[in-house]
Formats: sequence, structure tokens, C-alpha cells
Amino acid sequence: MMEYNRRSLIANSLVLLMVSTVLMAGCTSINVTKPRASLTAYPNEITSGEAVNLDARETITSEGVITNFAWDFGDGNNSETLVGFTSHIYVNPGKFSITVTVTNSEGGVDSATTDIFVNGIPVIVLDLPLLAKAGESVIIDASSSYDPEGGQLRYEWDSNLSKDSDNNGNPVDDIDFTESIINLPTTKSGLISGRLKIIDDVGATVTKDWEVEVNTRNFEVRWVKRIKEKDWSGNLKTGEEWNSSHIPSIEGILYSINATLVLTQDGNLMGDENFTLSLEVPNNSWAADAESTRQSPAEEASAIIFREKMNNIPNGTEIYSSDSKEILTNLLFDDSSIFGTGNWVWEVYSNGLDLDTGLPFEFPDGIDPGNEWTLYLTFEVYEPVIVELAYLIV
Repeated sequence: MMEYNRRSLIANSLVLLMVSTVLMAGCTSINVTKPRASLTAYPNEITSGEAVNLDARETITSEGVITNFAWDFGDGNNSETLVGFTSHIYVNPGKFSITVTVTNSEGGVDSATTDIFVNGIPVIVLDLPLLAKAGESVIIDASSSYDPEGGQLRYEWDSNLSKDSDNNGNPVDDIDFTESIINLPTTKSGLISGRLKIIDDVGATVTKDWEVEVNTRNFEVRWVKRIKEKDWSGNLKTGEEWNSSHIPSIEGILYSINATLVLTQDGNLMGDENFTLSLEVPNNSWAADAESTRQSPAEEASAIIFREKMNNIPNGTEIYSSDSKEILTNLLFDDSSIFGTGNWVWEVYSNGLDLDTGLPFEFPDGIDPGNEWTLYLTFEVYEPVIVELAYLIV
């Protein structure tokens, strides 16, 4: 009986020892102290392409030390650090949950999560003209630009980066237009460089520089003969004169001039009156004059000034490049070698009776009837026919 009790006591002791061991092992696992994770993101609203700062340095642990920070940025990217601070750049817009998992030296683990919002940068879509010619308006269209979140957009155009339109000393920060589509008039060829800035409803901005090449125009020029005519008439008594000036041609090259002064045959028994026709071209220091004569008594007396081959006339056609037809026209005649430009000054003077055929004295005072006259001018002028050539867009 005593042997039985001894064996029972031993068995019970073994059972108690096993239970105690199990219980002690369980207490060791349960009593591992976890850290308390903390996470702050700043700023919590950013724009794509910007960095967010992540701070887990407020994490605490009552046992051991923090040995690892594992970061899940919520966009498919992860990293680990030994310190509780890092940063991350978000490329795509959206809302992202960031989680940090901290581990202490005792094997304790804890996590903290925070959310951030990444605003999308506006997307600029520019429609530039394929071809721009001097004198035309250049239309630049940014109306297809958009905000990824669907927000309202503001537009700031600097239409010429080489011009300081607001006079602040900086030519590349002007705001010349605020519409989505701009219309730029052009007066000359060359490169126009500009910049567009778009701002969304939360202040995110994007800029884009643009260039438009303004081309010269191409013209075909050929010269066509024109006959210009002009006449004056009047009555002059002995010693009187008549003067006038005019420009024979503004948009033409003179080739010849035929000026004929005709005296009306009035049957004056005292003889023919003698007139002098004079011409002066100040721009070319040219002057000419002629005395009235007639071949027979039946003819009317006349005086003639004639000159040809005043200028060489271009043959065939030529191609010119110019910003406008008006500029080309001015260029064609902006040549000091062109003869006969500017004012021509005419004078008709009555010398009185022709003493070789009439009486050897002049009209008594108060009875000089004067003589009717007409001056006929005929100019041969070559004027340019200017035809603009079309551009071929390949």
C-alpha cells in the first residue's frame, strides 16, 4: 500500500511538472511586448512628381529597441530603413494608403497607416499651325488640355519670350493672354517663341514652351507695258507762264516720254506767237526744253520733248520672297538707279510774236488776245504684275 502511494505521488508530481513547463512556455510567448507604431505624412496633399515626407520617429517600444522600419507606399513600391524617416515620390495621381511596419529587438511587431492624396498635373495639349505666313494670324489652340481630376484650368500665355510686354525687366514671365485659344497677328517672318502655363483648381502648374516659324511669302513678278496719258490746256499772253508738277508713275518703271505742246492756230494776222515748253526732273538732275515750230502755215505750231530707253526693263518672270506684296512693291522701286522717279515739273511760257514772220513789234498794251495751247503727255511705263505662289505642304 505504501508502495502504491509512493508511485502515485511520483506520477502526480510528473504531471504537475509537465503542466508547469507548458504553462511557463506559454507565458514566455505571450509576454513579448510589441512596439507602438506611429506614422505622419507631410504634406498629405501633393502633386504628382513631388515627394511626401514620412515620419515614424514617434514610434515607441517599452522593451528593446526598434530594429526595422518596413514601408509600403501604396503604389506598388516598398522599402526598409533603420531609421523612422523617409520620403517617396509619387508619379501617378490618386489616393494612396501608406503603411509602416516596425519591429523591435525582442521580435515585437506593430503597424501604422495614413492616407495621402496625389493631385495630377494638368496635361497640356497644343495644336500649332502646320504653316504660317507673314501677314496671317497664327492660331494656337490649347483647349484640349485637361486636368486628370477633371478640375477647372486657368491659362497664362506669354506670346513672345523675347519681348518684355509688362516692362518688369523679365521678358519670360508676361501674361499676354488668359484664354484657351489665342490668335496672334503677324507682320513679318521669323520665329515666334512663347510659353504656356496651365494651373488647375488646387494650384498645380505645368508649363510648355512652343515655337511657330512664320514664313515669308513667294511671289512671281512679270512686267507689263502700260501707256499713261495726261493733258493740260490754257491761254497765255506774252510774258505769261504756266507751271504744274506731277508724278508720272508710282508703281512702274518709265521707258519713254513724249510731251507735245500744241498751239491753237487762231489766224492772227500779226504773226505766230512763240512758246517754250520746259521740263525738269529734280530727282535725276535732268532738264529739257523745246521751242514751238511748225512746218507749214496750215499746221498748228508745236513743241516736242521726247526721250526713250530711260530704264532697262526686266524681261520674263522672276521669283521673289517677301513678307507682303506691299513690301515687295516698295522693294522693287526702292532703287536710286531707277530714272524718272518723283515729281516732274512742267512749264509753258509765251515769248510773244515770232518776229521772223510777223510785224517787228509786240502787241500794244491791252489788246494781246493770248494764244490757246494744249500739252499732251504720253508715258510708256512698265508695271509689275505680282502673283503670290501657293505653298505645298508635304
